[in-house]
Amino acid sequence: MSFLREAFSEDGEGSASRVMMGLHAIAGVAFIGHVVMHNHAIPDAMTMGGLTAFVIAPYAVNKAHAAISAFAPPQKTP
Repeated sequence: MSFLREAFSEDGEGSASRVMMGLHAIAGVAFIGHVVMHNHAIPDAMTMGGLTAFVIAPYAVNKAHAAISAFAPPQKTP
């Protein structure tokens, strides 16, 4: 259980983007399994590339937000 807690946390705090990425990965595996079972063939590279983008999108958006925020000027408090 400790491994899962560490896998889905970032710097000791829970990470919603990692949890969503895990759920997307499960959905992606189910999709690929469905396609393989019905077509009896592995999907083409374009489908796999799109699926990869779907799986990593939540984490990529979270990291992009953090990177862009690093360039923002500090907020002044009144």
